[in-house]
Amino acid sequence: PLYEAATSAHWGQTPREAMAESGNLWSTYATVASENPNAWLKRRFAPDEITTPTPDNRLIAWPYTKLMVANPMVNMGGAILMTSLAKARAAGISADRLIYPLGGASAEEPRDYLLRDQFYESHPQNAVLKAVMELAGGDDRKFDAIELYSCFPCVPKMARRTLGLGSDVQPTVTGGLTFFGAPLNTYMTHAACAMVRKLRNGAKLGLLYGQGGFVTKHHALVLSRQASPEPLAQDTSVQSEADRSKGAVPDFVTEAAGKGTVESFTALYGRNGDVEHGVVMLRTPEGARTLARVPVNDSRTLEHLLNMDRTPVGSSGDIVTADDGVPEWRVG
Repeated sequence: PLYEAATSAHWGQTPREAMAESGNLWSTYATVASENPNAWLKRRFAPDEITTPTPDNRLIAWPYTKLMVANPMVNMGGAILMTSLAKARAAGISADRLIYPLGGASAEEPRDYLLRDQFYESHPQNAVLKAVMELAGGDDRKFDAIELYSCFPCVPKMARRTLGLGSDVQPTVTGGLTFFGAPLNTYMTHAACAMVRKLRNGAKLGLLYGQGGFVTKHHALVLSRQASPEPLAQDTSVQSEADRSKGAVPDFVTEAAGKGTVESFTALYGRNGDVEHGVVMLRTPEGARTLARVPVNDSRTLEHLLNMDRTPVGSSGDIVTADDGVPEWRVG
């Protein structure tokens, strides 16, 4: 959610516009899952069904509902066999079923998300996706099958912009972590299986992009029906490229007072659908970063945070210390 709020503000979207983009995107994932016999939830969902809170689709953390987050409550398994071309031929695999890896890329953010320079883009994600685009000759349109990791809407929304893909992009061959299912770290195993099937059925070039943690680990792989004339690169890291793009990281402070400007925010909800409290990531006038709570009884500040027509990112308020010692933020 912190990336969701920061990215949409950076792109000039209102929260309502960002929500509409998420709903349309997630509806596309649901449609693919509905046609995948291996999916956990095989049902089409309209965008409004996904984004509208209901007792069965409760809010988890603003602005994400249950139908906008990964579904790990599944029992699913998958397997991939990778071998040399000689062994594949010796095993009798016909030429029209051979799928070749052309290469990939990997990079990471610091595991502690508070040690990142900002939250409106991911430098490792950018470096990884730009590297695999180069494998496709620098033209994202050469990918006729794509899997963009979909734990939360912000991740594929960020990825499609880095790839230069429009809002009409077909982002999945699998169905997404909400609808296909998210068996913890093996979703991309299933995505690789789905991509192989897609390529065997006529697609020529496929992109698999996976992510882990809090937008932390980024990996991508290009698969093709045609073997590369060049040997596979043994080092896929583009970490140095990601690190070169990183700006200065603000100092994080646990105690602050005075004015605080919203860098990003969310609100956490209980199972009954009610707000438990808001969370704001703030920048102090000195440039430091801190986290603060918005108590549930501060309706004015919560209404400010949850306004669908104007982002609170960039707005200023007062940081005070509550009786329990936790910093709290009040809109100015």
